[in-house]
Amino acid sequence: MAQTLQAEHQHQAQPSSVRTKQPRRRPIFFLTSTIIYVISALILLIQFFPMLWALATSLMTSQETTTVPATLLPAHPTLTSYVEALQGEIGHYYVNSVITASVSTVITMVLATLAAYAFARLRFRWKNIILLLVLFFSLFPPLVQVIPIYQILHSLHLLNTLPGLILPYSVFGLPLAVLVLMAFFQDVPVELEEAAIVDGLSRFRAFIQIILPVTIPGLFATAIIVFVGNWNEYLFALNYTSTKTYTLPVGIVTVSQTEFTTNFAILSAATILSVIPLVVLIMLLERRVVSGLTAGALKG
Repeated sequence: MAQTLQAEHQHQAQPSSVRTKQPRRRPIFFLTSTIIYVISALILLIQFFPMLWALATSLMTSQETTTVPATLLPAHPTLTSYVEALQGEIGHYYVNSVITASVSTVITMVLATLAAYAFARLRFRWKNIILLLVLFFSLFPPLVQVIPIYQILHSLHLLNTLPGLILPYSVFGLPLAVLVLMAFFQDVPVELEEAAIVDGLSRFRAFIQIILPVTIPGLFATAIIVFVGNWNEYLFALNYTSTKTYTLPVGIVTVSQTEFTTNFAILSAATILSVIPLVVLIMLLERRVVSGLTAGALKG
């Protein structure tokens, strides 16, 4: 017992420099983390504020939306605006948007996949020049191209038809899709393809059976980006369609407008309804989209 007490006394008598020092977090670490969280919260608030305001406006009455000063929250929330929006032609506009966005996305992805693979893997004359031309023509703003495309569609008798929207949508999504998919194809080891060719597969079969399954996350991420762009497109849909072929971005404006005024509650309700399919789609494909967007950052 005496030896134990003596050992404890010696341990207590040791200088503090001999004792094991406990690591302490520096105050600057907490300050930096706080700043990052605050900035992130502000960015999220800025991004979501318009949609939150639209959601609040959709729950107001038409009288509340025109009060001065404007109110951010409804005094008596109601779903009347959603009922009135659904009673109009918004269901028909939904169908038009689904058809045009889906078909144009499929066409874009097929063409972009083949083009991106050719640019990433094959060697041919003027490859860089062709790629630069593709990027160059994609820099022109859509407003400049409205009239030339209108004349082309008029000569093809495609005005006021859904194919008249699918055609330009399929073309305008190509440059971005090609660039994104090129990065994914370049990250796939060439040895996989060479081994498949040595085993007797043709280049096309190696592309279908080996390369495409590896790049599925990238294909999903690119398809989502193209689909969202086609779903939200407004300028071409406004100029190349009529009442029966309106898509949702144009249709929600006509649903909320009367002869002299605009019902902002119905407009906000229709806007919320138009966002729901995108939210559901991204939630269902969240893992594939996130893995596709981060695949290039984890290249081993």
